[in-house]
Amino acid sequence: MLNDLTWQTRSMLFTQTLGPALALGSLFVLAGDNWTVAAVLFGLGLAVMIGWCVAVVVWNRRVDRRFKAALVRAGEEIVTGRVTATPAIGRVVRSRRARREPAYLAGTPHPLPSPSVALVVTVLTEGGSRRVAALVPAMGGLEARRAPVAVLLHPHEREAAVLDDRVTSEQLAAIASDPRWGTERLPTDSSVAGGYLAAFGCAVLGVLTGVGIAVLAGALAT
Repeated sequence: MLNDLTWQTRSMLFTQTLGPALALGSLFVLAGDNWTVAAVLFGLGLAVMIGWCVAVVVWNRRVDRRFKAALVRAGEEIVTGRVTATPAIGRVVRSRRARREPAYLAGTPHPLPSPSVALVVTVLTEGGSRRVAALVPAMGGLEARRAPVAVLLHPHEREAAVLDDRVTSEQLAAIASDPRWGTERLPTDSSVAGGYLAAFGCAVLGVLTGVGIAVLAGALAT
């Protein structure tokens, strides 16, 4: 969800450009007076575009609900001591409001009432750096990009954590100045999506596939 979005990104971009390419490709067929084939291609392209829009909305909402539910389970297990969490240092990547989910803090052995904020954090661990998410209270300052934080990592849910609110300002300053932020290979939006160049290539492939299908259909119809 947070560390590998390669398949989702590439398939989304391919399908996103395939539909318009099919619809525009129908113009090539129309130039040869193949009205029936052109209409079929245009309708197919329109169906792909509509299906893409619906699928993206449904998929995003479903994944978001499942992921937040996993964060709630993991947060409760950590703060109640049902699992042994691992301390780690991190920096905030971004935040997203979670209106219905409770928040969790390491120093509070029970859920805090909603609304909360889902923080995406890059953490440094012995196994390397990765992104995790934590449900935290909707308070100012925590949402700042690159803000230093301390977290407790869930032992089984690799992308779930709880914010450790017991650290001091001196400890947070030490986290911010940790030299590993400049030497470690940190995950980026590009790396978790499989690279911008590959994503662009999938978009171009969608265009070429759509136009190729239209040209082939036109050739077979003549």
